[in-house]
Amino acid sequence: MWFRPCLSSANIRSRASVWSLVAMIWLAAVTFGSVAQAQDLEIEEFRRLHNELRERMSEDLGDAESYLEELIVKSPDSADLNVLRESLASRWSAEGKFDRANSQLNRLIDFQISHLDEESNRYGIPLTIQTFEQVAEESGNYKAFRDAVGRGFESLSAAKSGDVEHLIPWSQLAVLKAQSLARKSEDEEAAKAIVESTINKLSGASSESVEVTEALIRTLRSLSSYDPANDLWRDKSIEYLGTAVKTALDAFPDSMSVQTGFAEVEYMMITQWEQEDPEATKTRIDEAVARLNTLALKNRSVNAILRRIVLHRERMTAAKSVSTLVGEEAPEWDIDGWVNVFELDRESLKGKVVLIDFWAMWCGPCIATFPHLREWREEFGEEGFEIVGVTQYYNFRWDEETSRASRASEEVDPAEERESIDKFLQHHQLEHPVMVTPKNSEMSSQYGVQGIPHVVILDQQGVVQLVKTGAGEATANEIEAKIRELLGNKQES
Repeated sequence: MWFRPCLSSANIRSRASVWSLVAMIWLAAVTFGSVAQAQDLEIEEFRRLHNELRERMSEDLGDAESYLEELIVKSPDSADLNVLRESLASRWSAEGKFDRANSQLNRLIDFQISHLDEESNRYGIPLTIQTFEQVAEESGNYKAFRDAVGRGFESLSAAKSGDVEHLIPWSQLAVLKAQSLARKSEDEEAAKAIVESTINKLSGASSESVEVTEALIRTLRSLSSYDPANDLWRDKSIEYLGTAVKTALDAFPDSMSVQTGFAEVEYMMITQWEQEDPEATKTRIDEAVARLNTLALKNRSVNAILRRIVLHRERMTAAKSVSTLVGEEAPEWDIDGWVNVFELDRESLKGKVVLIDFWAMWCGPCIATFPHLREWREEFGEEGFEIVGVTQYYNFRWDEETSRASRASEEVDPAEERESIDKFLQHHQLEHPVMVTPKNSEMSSQYGVQGIPHVVILDQQGVVQLVKTGAGEATANEIEAKIRELLGNKQES
């Protein structure tokens, strides 16, 4: 599916779930030994046991596992001891022993399900499932993760408690359960029913609780991400999210987290989800800036987001109008280096239909379009069609261990970043040539880029025939139709 455009590096890894702050603090406490959060042991004793486990894990994981089991046998109801299974699971996964990792996690979630009367365990279930997902990503086997999602969701659903401490972790699991059903195409109607029920329950309780309001916003953001599992409800979730953040700000105007949530969603609306109509986007920017100006005086996070919105407005103003591109010869290229090809002469492409794709490694929607790029190049490549990618330097470096690109804290040499781009393309099985523009290049503005992915299609004479900044499945169909038209290749009926 051809997804909506993305501009912000904040959207890297948008597929990951967002957990409650309380639960994140709790996990950090038991995992890293924070003295403030030990649940049922004396602080010094908890610290000593945790340090002992870490030392044993560094020497012999099997010994560390036996050591922890002996402790739990003596104190089976200790939340602190049981949650240390997560540390063992992570280490087993790092060693490639995925069955042993899942075994530890299953024992932990069994404990949490059987002790739902404790708040820490209700919040702990989604966190345990997050670790299940990490193990699944490493192993490529998602069965244990899906089973854990189902068990956690069913246990919290059966608890039938309506308080905040129950509703928030339940909503996290509800989203995971719905996405799990959607990914396997098991029961789309059941998946949509879970989503609807979750939103309704959170909405019904949000007016009285800022915590539930924040949970509603997080849930909608998770349902709006570019995970293909969200295809069934993404558009409605985006629409509802835009309304929800405004309602939240009206209800809790002094909440710093609500203010920041409103600013973040406005930024996403402007840079990702509402780019089909540039004039409407400019109007939304003006309205957002007017409201955020006051909030930014006391909220640093809002101030930072406001600056990015203003910069985006400046880029939009500088970008060449798309209407002036179509029918004209394509602007010149500005090349600092090539990836996937030693060098490419633009003249060698004359006589071919060329799709120019402006993209970035951090852009989730760009990555979502890669299957289309692969399919089009394979189907039309021998008929006189080529794709040329265009990206720029973002100070990103490729991580071999995680097979991901991420922003580096220190400056990355351009040659090294091009190598990272090359590895990124190999990872995603993309073989078309990609140019990297120099820093401070104006090429994207000359091609009317206001958000990415941004596609410009040239005919055999190098004249621009179509410009699209991703807008859903209809845009993918329109791009393919234009390719077929220019190649004289009619769609089979």
